[in-house]
Formats: sequence, C-alpha cells, structure tokens
Amino acid sequence: MGWWWVSLLLVLAPWLPGVHPCLLCFGPPMQWTRLCHDITRTSLKGPQQQHCLEALAEASVPLAPVTVGSSQRETLREIIMDALHFLEKQKEITPACIPPCGYQPAARIFQCATCRLVDCQFPLDCPVQDVWVHEDEAITLHCDVPFAVPPDLPITWMFAKDIRTQDLALFEELQESLGEPPSLTLQDPTLGTIACRLGSPSETLARKYFYLNVSGRSVEAEQGLQAQFRAVLRWPHSRTPLQPTVSLELGLALGFMGLVLLLVASWWCFWKPPEPPRPL
Repeated sequence: MGWWWVSLLLVLAPWLPGVHPCLLCFGPPMQWTRLCHDITRTSLKGPQQQHCLEALAEASVPLAPVTVGSSQRETLREIIMDALHFLEKQKEITPACIPPCGYQPAARIFQCATCRLVDCQFPLDCPVQDVWVHEDEAITLHCDVPFAVPPDLPITWMFAKDIRTQDLALFEELQESLGEPPSLTLQDPTLGTIACRLGSPSETLARKYFYLNVSGRSVEAEQGLQAQFRAVLRWPHSRTPLQPTVSLELGLALGFMGLVLLLVASWWCFWKPPEPPRPL
C-alpha cells in the first residue's frame, strides 16, 4: 500500500469517528465526503455511505497518532491533494462495454462495492449477419470488432454449407491466419454460414457469423449474355463484331464451300471430252 493510501485515510479523518481531524485544512470537507460517495454510488445519508465511512474509520485507527514536522507540512498537503485528485479522475475513466458481443478485456472494471473484477456481460457469439451475393461475384468478409484486441491474434474461418446456424459442431474449418488482415475473400460464394473466431478455442474474444444468401448471376452478367445474343440476331446488318465462336463456324462453312467449288472446277478441267477435229 503506497503513501497515497495513507494520505487518503488521513484526509477522511475529520469524518470518521475516533480519528482526530488534524488534516481538515488540506481541503474542503465536502470533497472528502464526496470521495466515499463516489465509492458507494449512493446517497450521502444512505446506509452504504455510512458503512463505507465506518470501514474506513476502522482501517485508519492505527494512523490517528501520525504526525509530521512543520517543514513537511506542504509535502504532506501535496500528497493528500494528489491522492484525492487521482481518485476523482478515476471515477470519470470508466471503460465502456461495446455491445452486442465479445469478451472485452480493456473494459474490465474493479468494483469497490464487491471487491471483484467485473467483465462485460455479453455473449461470445455475435448475431448472424445476412450477406446478399451473386454466385458469379467475389465477396470479402471482415472479422473485425469495435473494441480493442491484442495484436497477432489468431483468426479461424469456418463454413457450414446450406444452413443458417451458430452451432460450432456443424462447421468445417476453412483456414487459420495470424494477425492482420482479418478478412476472407470468396471467389465462388456458396449458400451457407461463414464463421470467424477471434482468438484460440480456449481464449476466444468473439465469434462472428455471416449467412450467405446466394442468388443467380449478377445483372451485369445477364446483360452481357443478352447483348451477345442480340448481336447474333442482327448480323450482318449490324456492325457489332461476332464472337470468336460464331466467326469460326462461319469460316469453316465458307472454307468447305470453296473446297467443293475447287474440286468441281478440277474435275471439269481433267475430265472434259476432247473437241472433234475441224474439217479442212
């Protein structure tokens, strides 16, 4: 226990029965009363406030006879006032729990009323997010959370095909990575639930779930196929170039026709009957 705690007990001396109020001049009395009020979070006249004062009185009895030299008076005042200011600032620094899910170590608090560490009362499993995607488009999922996490945290991606679920027994592991970036890119999405786990199985910070609602081809792909079909129907009146497959078929047809014509011409040349001799 440091000097600031000793100073704190001395500061509260004027309000504690049995303790000599020798340090009353080191601060306004209301400031000392408010300190115990900040601990109990109750009315100044409530039973918990009184219980707090009595507990501090019992703990500070051995400090009642403490005295300091006159040259140390200013030093003692600074110690006491610094301790009060420190405690008053601490009550304003309250780590915020960020809903709706996840184990958040940075938001853990110590409750003076219960003498216990208290965590955010959130489940590890985050709600399932619906993601709408076409079967021919890539999608990137992010396993990030709105609260601070340690660096180089292991991230595991899992998949449950065709179902919407948070039952870990139904998932198959896809891949595991370490640290940044906490994302997964899927080139050919499949209907089902993608899950990611932040942390190891024994020290999990959060689990996120994405349900992939996969539909047919995208509008852009459908429009491209329709444009190709219309181009074939308009040819040769349209200037739209034919696709390689159509051009190849046309070339083969024209080539075959040319071959037939060449064979006919050759046959005519070689098999043409001779002309009768002209009369002299």
